Amino acid sequence: MRAAAREQGRVFQAQHDQHITEYHTHYHSALRAIADDGRPGPDSVRVPLTARPLSPIRDRTAVRRDLTESVTGGPEAAGTHVVYGMPGCGKTAVAQVLFDEVVRDHGVVGLWVNASHPTTFREGMLAVALDRGASQDEVDAARALRRPPADLVWHCLDRSPERWLLVLDNADDPSVLNNGWLRSSPRGTVVITTRHGQAPQWRHATGHRLDTLDVPDAVEVLRDLAPAHADRAALEEPARRLGCHPLALVLAGTFLGHQLLEPVSVDDYLRRLDDDPGPVLDQGAAPGESDLRRLVSSTWQLSLDSLRDQGLPEATTLLRLLSCYAPQPLPVGVLAQDRLSATALSDAQPPLPGVRANQALHGLLTQSLVALVEVPGDAGRPAVRSVQAHALLLDTVFARTPLDQRDTVLTAATTLLSRLLAPDTDTDGRDEGQYSEGQSTEGPYVDAQTLRLFLPHAIALLRRTVGTRSPAVHDALAITRRLRQQCHDSGDFSAAHALATAAHAATDGEHTAAALSDRYELARALAGLGRYTEAAELHRSALREREELHGPDHPSTLDSAHALGLALYGLGRFEEDELHMARAAHGRARTLGPEHPDTIESTACLAEAIGEQQRWDEAEALARPNLATSERALGREHPRTLVSRITLAWVLFRRGSTTEAEQLARAVAEGNEQQLGPGHPRTLAAGDLLAGILLQQGRWPEAEEAARAVLSARRRTLGDEHPHTLAIQTRLARIILGADRAVEARDLAEEALAAYHRVLGPDHPLTLRCRDVREEALAAATSQPHATDHPEEDLP
Repeated sequence: MRAAAREQGRVFQAQHDQHITEYHTHYHSALRAIADDGRPGPDSVRVPLTARPLSPIRDRTAVRRDLTESVTGGPEAAGTHVVYGMPGCGKTAVAQVLFDEVVRDHGVVGLWVNASHPTTFREGMLAVALDRGASQDEVDAARALRRPPADLVWHCLDRSPERWLLVLDNADDPSVLNNGWLRSSPRGTVVITTRHGQAPQWRHATGHRLDTLDVPDAVEVLRDLAPAHADRAALEEPARRLGCHPLALVLAGTFLGHQLLEPVSVDDYLRRLDDDPGPVLDQGAAPGESDLRRLVSSTWQLSLDSLRDQGLPEATTLLRLLSCYAPQPLPVGVLAQDRLSATALSDAQPPLPGVRANQALHGLLTQSLVALVEVPGDAGRPAVRSVQAHALLLDTVFARTPLDQRDTVLTAATTLLSRLLAPDTDTDGRDEGQYSEGQSTEGPYVDAQTLRLFLPHAIALLRRTVGTRSPAVHDALAITRRLRQQCHDSGDFSAAHALATAAHAATDGEHTAAALSDRYELARALAGLGRYTEAAELHRSALREREELHGPDHPSTLDSAHALGLALYGLGRFEEDELHMARAAHGRARTLGPEHPDTIESTACLAEAIGEQQRWDEAEALARPNLATSERALGREHPRTLVSRITLAWVLFRRGSTTEAEQLARAVAEGNEQQLGPGHPRTLAAGDLLAGILLQQGRWPEAEEAARAVLSARRRTLGDEHPHTLAIQTRLARIILGADRAVEARDLAEEALAAYHRVLGPDHPLTLRCRDVREEALAAATSQPHATDHPEEDLP
């Protein structure tokens, strides 16, 4: 008799009686596919089957301590720990070091399982069961799904005679651990390494987030791998450039340390990183490296591919958008649904409609590609929730954005920033050639907090658009110029300099009105920082080219003449200052009128240049009517009126008319504080002058209080060695000397004098004045009783 069975059918044939018993277990097709996969198990679960760290683990002290205590403590210390963080931050390396230490020093059984894929994870866990006492038949039955495999594994782990550490490495897809695979046991500790720090599977686990290294530790990693480049100071720059990212440091150090035929200098290596750091860093990997997690150019893509497979392809476009900005925190409000919907990102590939932004951001967070941070708000304002990504990640993602998508995301990034920072200004189609200083202030100013948060992103966006020659560069420039003007007006010269440098770099070499304005603004920022020599050189070149382009009496040409005079004043070259300031004042009077604010300001500055040459009658004859003109034409509280008033106060102070000078100086100080704030440079200049007037009147306590307030503010806003800071420090030394505290005055003056030599040189007028104060204080200190210098000698 012949019979055939199909699919699940059975045929039983016999010549005699048979008693047949069958047991059927039905599994989901996906599980059966795993069971039938036929892949062999791991070669070992007793050693970490992953590349060994090339450098000793730096930092990570707290997480290593906590994990070691859990593994080596009693049953109550056992538990589940999740070590998570961005790709390449050293999660596996930390687990390896922990594994080796507890196995070697504490007699713990170490078990290591690759949890990156369902099949490798399952086979690894069955190998763990076999190691912990399961028979081969039991394991085969679990593999064939004749008994629950997770129950078998944990049955064996719970009954292990030795304490154990189980590492589940690279569990970047937490769903692999579903269906009962993740449990705890009093017999051991589970440590999971993953990029996914927010999975619900970890809700009963203790989390340990790994970040980048500190700079000193990052430098030591490079020194470990590139001993020929052992200079710590020289290695700080590459460490910072790589964002102290552990994987990048290892790859860079390995590359630098293995160049035998043609050694590569650190500077040359840094230059190679400029365009696309990924391929350059990957040259430090082992030949034929197949683990994509160990390659910078591909490690981020693994996470994006995982998100795509989870139904979040939009995360790729969102990360590309973020890569247009800086690695500093970006307020999440930029990514609001309505804002994104106003861009063309819904036409990108993959599309990013505004309604999907929240899910896309959440996906990036789950993979530790970005982090949410709370940035402290300004005084009285709440913290600002922001999103932040590592600089290396952003650079790599941007460099690998397809060319047909790059302009789309750059345009969207520019649109988002433009509408947020200048909502009433339409920058589309703006003609660069029509740009002038006044135009950059159109529209309402953003508040100081918004300016602080978005300034680095405006600079990064401009550099991205310039580097790719994107059509969005025009709007990115408009944003940068507008913020630059606001920073300069508010007295934040460091921020103005950063913005001005970026704008000048974008237009350097162009012979246009806009490019010359960018050069002019950079020079103004340098002067604000007290870097007068550099400022004067740039102003001279801008003045020369503006004369050629516009003519000698064009407002832009006269702007440059005025600014050059200010820089020369800072250098103490008062005769040259007078020449250029006279040209600006007279030229502005002719072209703009004698009552124009710019004319009034140049006239005030001309009076100061004349006064510094000891022509006080002439200076007062210029300053007093200039103030009257400004009050009549502009009003008593107009900013230029305050400028002209402080000039007259200064002239009167230097002539010895301190009563009127004090009245004028106090009025200016109050007006500037109301309009500009207490820390604005013009407010502090009035306070500086007031301290000098009080000094001249011998009112030591009041003078010292005023001088110390200005000194503290200038140190905070301008820095310890800005010429204005040193000027008030010198004045304070003179005040203290007048109050008969010669030793204290000597120390202050000597400190300022040393800085003056570094900043302005030995022959600058301010250096010479400080030297006079130091000499007077030194003489007075020498003539005082010895106990003044060493009061402790009077003690019994």
